Order: sequence, then C-alpha cells, then structure tokens
Amino acid sequence: MSAQARNDWDEPRVDGPERHLRFASPDRTLRVAMVHLSDFRIDSRIQRLAGALAERGDEVHLFCLGERDELRVGEGRILVHPIDCPKPAGRAKAYLTGYTRFLLAAARRLAACDRARRFDLVEAHNMPDILTAAALVPRLRGTPVILNVHDTFPELFATKFGRRADHPIMRVLELEERLGAALADRLITVTDEARSRLEARGVGRGRTVVVMNSPDEGVFGPERPAGELPAAGPIRLVYTGGLAERYGVETVIRAFGRLRETAPRVEARICGWGEDRDRLAALAEEIAPGRISISAEPVPFARIPGELAAADIGIVPTLLDPFTELLLPVKLLEYVHMGLPVIASRIPGIQRYFPGDELTLCAPGDPDAFASAVELLCAEPTLAHARAARASATLTTLGWPRQRARYLALVDELVGRRAAVAA
Repeated sequence: MSAQARNDWDEPRVDGPERHLRFASPDRTLRVAMVHLSDFRIDSRIQRLAGALAERGDEVHLFCLGERDELRVGEGRILVHPIDCPKPAGRAKAYLTGYTRFLLAAARRLAACDRARRFDLVEAHNMPDILTAAALVPRLRGTPVILNVHDTFPELFATKFGRRADHPIMRVLELEERLGAALADRLITVTDEARSRLEARGVGRGRTVVVMNSPDEGVFGPERPAGELPAAGPIRLVYTGGLAERYGVETVIRAFGRLRETAPRVEARICGWGEDRDRLAALAEEIAPGRISISAEPVPFARIPGELAAADIGIVPTLLDPFTELLLPVKLLEYVHMGLPVIASRIPGIQRYFPGDELTLCAPGDPDAFASAVELLCAEPTLAHARAARASATLTTLGWPRQRARYLALVDELVGRRAAVAA
C-alpha cells in the first residue's frame, strides 16, 4: 500500500464545512461503512455486497474481524478496519459478552472515521442485530442505516443453545431484534421466508427488501453448463460452509458407512471450519479412512470456485429446525452455478425456490437417505445431468445481476432521500 493511500485512509482530508452538506447522489462516489462480526476474507456475502459498491466506484469501509487491508475493486476500493476482538465462542454468556465488546469497539472506531470524513450510509450486518447501534453517531446527523439480516437471531440462538420459544432469554433476543431494526431505515433479508418471519414479529414491516445470496460471476465466472459424472475414477462430493451441528456434515460422514460398499468410487471434500472440526475429522477417519477430506484450516472464499470446479456433486445436508427452515443456503446456489448436480435436505427454504425436480432431495439428518441419493445419481448419470440442467434454468431467475441491481437501487434510494432532505 502506498504512503499516499495510507494517509488518505488513516487521516482523511476534510474539505471544509461544505463537504458535509454535499450529500451523496448516485452520480458521484459514495462513502459507505459496513459493520460485521466476521472476517471479510471468508464472508462471501460481505465480499459480494462490498464488491458491488466498489465496482461502480464507491469507497467501502469495513469494521470487522480479520486483518487490515486495502483492495482496489473496479473504480472503487474496499478498506478493512480490523476490530481487535476475538470471535465469540463457547456458551451463551460468552457470545453475549463477545457481541457487546465488539459493538462498543466498532462504534468507537466508526465514529472516529465518520468525524474525520463523513459516511453517506452505514450498513450493519447481523449477528447481532443491535450492531446498528454502532452507527448511532452518524445516524444522529441523518445518515441512513441498513440492517442486513444474514440470519434471524432468535431462531439461531434457540437452535444453537437449545432454548425453547418460551424461555425468558428469547424475549430478550426478540427485543434486541426490534431495537436493532428500529435504528435502521431499511432491512435486508436473504429469503422471503426470513422476511415473513420478521414481519410476523412486527419487525421491518414495509421496510424490508430481499437480496439473495446468489453467486457473483465476478468470482465464479459465467454460469457453467450442467456437467457429466465421470465414467471412471473417483466421483467427488463437495461441501462448503460451517461445521456446526445444524449443517448436517455428520450425516454425510455416517452415510459413508454404507457408501464404502455400495459406491466405492465416491469421495468427499469438506471445505468447512468450526468448533466441531476435529471431532468430525476423527469420525471421518474412523468410518471412511482416506475417502473424506476435511480442510485443516478455513478455506478463503477466493478458493471456493476452484474447489467446486474439481467436484462432481454438491451436497447440502442441512438439518431441519426453526432456524434452518428459513434458509436457502448460498452453497446450493454456488453448486448450481458451477453446473453440479445437487443433493440437498428437504427443507422449506430450499423447496420454495426449487419446487420441481431440479435437485435430489432427501430427509434431513438421515444417513441412509443421503446414501440412497448418492447411489441414485451414481447409478443414473443421465438423471444427474438432467436435474443439474433444470436447476441451472431456475437459477437464472434468482441470479446475482438481479440481486445486485436490487441492492444498489436500495442504497441509492436511501442516499438520494437524504440528499433531498439536505437540499
């Protein structure tokens, strides 16, 4: 990074008081802040949205975990301001403490950067939802704020820590959700199911836009035609994503207890990371030694297209619970984009967007059902190809160009409204 770039970043110039009155409009560069408790290098949704802004010339500042960085993207740039906080892990109390520590640190850092050179818009990416409070200082002077809901927090918390819907902590989390949303001008969700769930709780009614996690062609390249399963040699399954129990990776591993006999050519590559990694790796070595590879460290998002290009079948073994029923996993869309036939759990979010015979669906959490699905595609490669082709046709209606346009239109609407108020 050049000395000039460092100076522009660390000590931005203020061009006089008129600079603060010349509010952004779609025909000039925007200065956007994003707050998220994740590492930019492995968070595909943040990369996708920040990249969409930078490609058209905007300047995006990320207040997040990870390492300090500056990236030139298109006509704009992305600046990473690392917040020195460990990623929360452990029990519920540790998560709440970690969220609070990150929020306070991010709010201080964002406010300092905003005082030096004001932001045109702030976007907080949950969890938690109350990260919108990190934008309190710029919001008080009229800066629009977006809450981008990656996951519905109450459902995820209940699933992760085994809390019933009537547990007192759930009331606290629903209050946190409402407060976080109240501090935002607009909300973004990744599926219609998530939007409906929030609106049923009175959150974001009339203020929510769906921007799906569709694959970015700038990262994955043009959509690939449906591929053919190899006639000889290994047939490679691929999984990308988290290793938390709810994502069902153990189902895949246990299915190999049967597949090692019925489908000896099948191998699996697990590109995931999480607290359960070592246990799952040990289980894989016990059940199918040498046939299941689990990454020894987090796989950067930039390497995912290469992992998918080397695979033959994409797998989405998500378990069903009140949280996952709202999801359309981004990994599924990436597999389809790369021309892979997909085996997925039969959950409402997936069935809503792929209601026909585009995917090979099986009962969540059932190793035998998963093994049967693998055996079916291996025995009938023509069927695997046909389903992959139909899934590709469905993806066209959900593709990133449409999602990108919807997202940028929302940003410009909010910034344009602010400009009108200032005028």
